[in-house]
Amino acid sequence: MPKINVNVRVAVADTLSDTLVRIYQDAVAENPDGALAKDANLAAIMGELASLSADLTRAIKQERVSLSLDEADSARDKLLSRFFALLAGYGAIPNAQKQEAAEKLLAVSAKYKGIASESFARESALLESMLEDFAADDLKAPIALLEGVGDLLASLREAQDRFNKESDNATDVHTGKGDSASAKKKPLLAVINEKVIPYVSALRAVEAYKAFATKCEFEVGKANGSVGRKKKE
Repeated sequence: MPKINVNVRVAVADTLSDTLVRIYQDAVAENPDGALAKDANLAAIMGELASLSADLTRAIKQERVSLSLDEADSARDKLLSRFFALLAGYGAIPNAQKQEAAEKLLAVSAKYKGIASESFARESALLESMLEDFAADDLKAPIALLEGVGDLLASLREAQDRFNKESDNATDVHTGKGDSASAKKKPLLAVINEKVIPYVSALRAVEAYKAFATKCEFEVGKANGSVGRKKKE
């Protein structure tokens, strides 16, 4: 039985480990009194693989949540940039009424320039304060007069709500955060290559192990076949 290529993607390694554990559990459930099910050595090896697989799955989820949080922050930063640019534009147009309205709004926005460069928590606090300031009754008329300003404020509210949601998810997932997914992949593949595959290969001639070994070999081959292929989203 060929060993797993150490260059397989993290997601492929996670899927393979999950699949191998599931195949083993199904084989045990199908014949709980059989030799494979009673094999304490194999049970220990698969138990170790299951634990490492769970660790890898958690690490992948952590990294995906971190990416989602960065994307949510980037979205609100882009909206802030557009918002400040729009107010500056209105402040420069040759229209006295709109210039006056813009000046009122620019006086408020001036307190918040540069908030996009703040830490996540600081930016959130400042953005909440800014949105509250722009919700003041005396600014409703100027906002209504300047096309697009109200829409951008609404979009900023939505972007901030999304960021808050992603931040809450990150807090939940990152509790007890450990190594990266790439770091978690290494010991998992080592168990597959140094324990699972040699052990199963040595016993595949035994009738009780044949089906299990064949399925394992197929899944490893499928995972190896993914190496070098461009990932398609």
